[in-house]
Amino acid sequence: MIWKKDRLRSIQPYFVFDTESFYQEIYLRQGISHFYTYKVKNECPLRTVPDGCINLFFEYDNGTMRGCAFGTKLEYTCEEHFLKNEAFGVRFMPGVQPALINVTMRNLLGKKIPLEDIINDSFLLKKLEEEKDFYQRIRVFLEAYTKAYNKKPKPFGKAEIVQSVKQMVYDSDGKIKVSEIQERTGYTERYINKIFIEEMGFSPKIFCKIIQFQRALEFLNYGAPDNMTDAAVFLGYYDQPQFIRDFKKY
Repeated sequence: MIWKKDRLRSIQPYFVFDTESFYQEIYLRQGISHFYTYKVKNECPLRTVPDGCINLFFEYDNGTMRGCAFGTKLEYTCEEHFLKNEAFGVRFMPGVQPALINVTMRNLLGKKIPLEDIINDSFLLKKLEEEKDFYQRIRVFLEAYTKAYNKKPKPFGKAEIVQSVKQMVYDSDGKIKVSEIQERTGYTERYINKIFIEEMGFSPKIFCKIIQFQRALEFLNYGAPDNMTDAAVFLGYYDQPQFIRDFKKY
C-alpha cells in the first residue's frame, strides 16, 4: 500500500457531487488551503462534512455579489444552500483563523455570517464584485488578504499554546493523544482542553477526530488501499469497526 502524503487538503466531497462545473486551485500558503468555484445544481441542498475549516463564500448574480463566512460543522449536515448562482470560495487550512475577518472560530462554529458584518476590508467585496474571471478573483482576494496577513500579530500566551496544539494534531494526522500533548507542552490535559475550547468551540480530541476523518477521505480518494483493515490501521484507527463507526458519524 503506497501513498505519497502531502499537506492535508480538507475535502468536501459533496461540493463536487451536488454542484456543477466545480474547479479548485490548490494554494497551501498563508493558511489558505485552496480556492474553488462552482455553480449550484438545480438549486439542490448542499451536503457538508466536518473539516475543521473556515470557508469564505462569494455569490455572483447579474453583476451583484454577496459574501458569507461559514464555520466548520461537527457532524454531517444537509441544508438549503444560500448560493443559487455562481460561487467563488476560499477554504482555509484546518484550525486557521483568517486574518480578514473579526470573528473567532468558536463564534463561527456551525454558523454562517454575512461578510459585511465581520470583514476588515469593505473595499474587497466591491473589488470582487467587479471580477468575472476565477483567477482574477483569486488575485484580488490575495492582494487584500496578504496585507491583512502580514499585519496579523503573532500568537502569544494562550493563543500560542492553542496554535502549538493545533499544529501537533495536524502534523500527526489526528493520531496524537491529549496525554501526549500534555507531556510535550508541560500543561495539564484540563488546561489544554479549557483554552482550546475557549478559542475553537470544541475540544482537541474532537479536532483530532476531524483531522483523522479528513485524512481518511483523502486517503480513500488517492491512496488506493488494498483493503479496509490495512487502511484503518494506517490511518490510526484501532481496527476496521472503529474506522467504520467514526466514518459513519462524520
